[in-house]
Amino acid sequence: MKLVMIAREITAKEIALGIGTERSGTRLSPIFKTLDLYLPIKEKKLFKPAIPINPFEGTPMLMMPLLFVPHETSVLFGTPSILEMMKKQTVQPQEMVLDPGKGTANPLIAAAIAAPEDEILILAPCDQYHSQAITKAVNEIVSKMVEKGYQSGTVLTTGTRNPAFSYLRVKDDRAIEFILKGTIPKDDMIAETMIVCVRAGFLKKQILEMKDASLQRLKETYPFDESTIKKIQTQLKQIGELIENCKEHESYLKQCPFCDFSKVIHRLLIPDMTFAVVKYQEEWDDLGDWQKVYNSPLFPKDEHGNVVFSLPELLSYTDCQNSMIANFGKQKVIVNGLKKRIFAVGSRGTIDIPLELDPQEFKKEVIKLQM
Repeated sequence: MKLVMIAREITAKEIALGIGTERSGTRLSPIFKTLDLYLPIKEKKLFKPAIPINPFEGTPMLMMPLLFVPHETSVLFGTPSILEMMKKQTVQPQEMVLDPGKGTANPLIAAAIAAPEDEILILAPCDQYHSQAITKAVNEIVSKMVEKGYQSGTVLTTGTRNPAFSYLRVKDDRAIEFILKGTIPKDDMIAETMIVCVRAGFLKKQILEMKDASLQRLKETYPFDESTIKKIQTQLKQIGELIENCKEHESYLKQCPFCDFSKVIHRLLIPDMTFAVVKYQEEWDDLGDWQKVYNSPLFPKDEHGNVVFSLPELLSYTDCQNSMIANFGKQKVIVNGLKKRIFAVGSRGTIDIPLELDPQEFKKEVIKLQM
């Protein structure tokens, strides 16, 4: 199986076009760039993030590959800055491909072009740490695809109502309906985590079947307004024609249109999609907000319960308890008297808010800084 790893940043063009807007508004909640890009790859060594550097300067979307999936080929699609960092690493993927930044779907489509028809591609964008629960879930999905003939699969998390997730309705062991991130989930839907397994041939077939679809047919698949569906219609036609004409992923990526995986491609996989479930509160370690980072066992607390991110010479703090303290700037910061606070300094400003602030309110503060 081919493991498709994506390490990219949402580009300014994508944000301007409304692609990734929901994600880019919240990515200060640290899915960090790191001083060293520690990507666990090919040799199945698990690396963990080094000291994070300034998330204020971009909207990083680093995708951690899933090592536990047995695979024969690992391909890393990355933006230029990430590929430069990757070249400095000791452990290398078998192939590195320049991602022009035209939506999350394109690396997976590009990988499918060069893959055998029945090859299972694993799209591995997940902002969480390696865990036995996710190992088990993905292995279960792959087993269903092999034994029961499913053409695609995804990991679902029970026990969360976070609008930042996509959601699926399920019946038995099949996924039957998909709604986009940012939508208030219905009571009978389960959060979807964007770990997707799909057979290359099925992905190409579903896109090609929609290449010349009428607006009426597209409306049956895409619950958007007509102007959005018209844009999707144009995208699918372009993508379909490229799939027919391109023999290698490099050729596709040079010509590909913008394409958001969640909005455009994911719905095409639903007709033959299975799933596996993990418990969000017990098994899922999603670093989706600062509170999660504070509670993560990965980042040690000092004797007063503080988690600190900074070069030592650039931060001095006293009389602080149970707080997240971060300095991503270049000037020394002196902090005193924080109690259950999130305090972060960066090139665009400073966050100083309660640690227990509602995540949605926190995101509003982040968006203010990023604007």
